[in-house]
Amino acid sequence: MTVVEGINVRAADAADAPAIRAVAVAAWGATYAGRLADDTIARFLAQAYATDRIAVRIDRHEVLVAGISDAVDAFAEVVDRGDHVQLVAIYTLPSSRGQGLGSALLATVVAAHPGEDVAADVLLDNDLAEPFYAARGFVPGELLIDEIAGDPVRERRWWLHASS
Repeated sequence: MTVVEGINVRAADAADAPAIRAVAVAAWGATYAGRLADDTIARFLAQAYATDRIAVRIDRHEVLVAGISDAVDAFAEVVDRGDHVQLVAIYTLPSSRGQGLGSALLATVVAAHPGEDVAADVLLDNDLAEPFYAARGFVPGELLIDEIAGDPVRERRWWLHASS
């Protein structure tokens, strides 16, 4: 476990799956309501954030959790792609936003992967994520067409270059 500015960041374990799901459900509801259809959000959360699926992700990927105390108020999921590190997810409970949890998670990821570029794919016009990444030195990159629960979406890949 590392402590960044009073925030505890540690590797997730299978017992964290329900708390990670709770963070994902709250964050997706607050972030994407009105941007994505309600049924798209519900399908995605049911598929990607079922507790058994989260346990698999914890086993296969680098998943970190963060909180002010022992609570899980935020999480990040990272996959090493060989030529860069992909930030698959980073979410914070809406009630805990602005406390530095996302910054602490990101700092931990960067410290764990020195010399590697970090990429994050962000839904276009996500007015929470885009300023978050820009303020932390990420630069906007290529536009992507992806899908969420079978529905097409447009995203932008944001890059934090190791030389930055």
